Amino acid sequence: MRSIELTFDPATEAAFRAEWTALEEAGLPNLGRHQGASNRPHLTLAAGPALELTDAVRAAFDRAAAPLPVELRVSGLVLFRAGPGRFVLARPVVMTRVLLEVHRTVLGVAPGAVELTRPDRWTPHVTLARRLGADQVGHALAVLGEPPAAGSCVAARFWNGETKTLTSLAC
Repeated sequence: MRSIELTFDPATEAAFRAEWTALEEAGLPNLGRHQGASNRPHLTLAAGPALELTDAVRAAFDRAAAPLPVELRVSGLVLFRAGPGRFVLARPVVMTRVLLEVHRTVLGVAPGAVELTRPDRWTPHVTLARRLGADQVGHALAVLGEPPAAGSCVAARFWNGETKTLTSLAC
């Protein structure tokens, strides 16, 4: 899989990592278990196995990224189905005008993005856990408190899961 992602200021990133830790301490699945150098809390703008990092994408992102940092507000928790009896647990991100503009600009020239990351289908979120069993959902909800205070998206990157490489797009 390939993706174009926004990353957070240090305090916001630390707040999401603290949630990963709380899930870990409760014995629950969480993204903190992945120890790769590329693993950090992020907001995915586009994803897909055929997503390409072209000059047009770079140029469009540079134009869209001009307002970085972008305000980030999260709310509650959301579950996505991930197969029979399995869920992804995430913090939904409140859509702001600036975030919507960045997303639409990038997706307008990002060939290969999957349908669920296209405008009008995208659910912006920060993933906390994958492969959460149905029997673990209540426990996970009880472990996590209020969402992190408002923060900001301060940088962008392109992840290529095939080559396991990150390319910085904007800081």
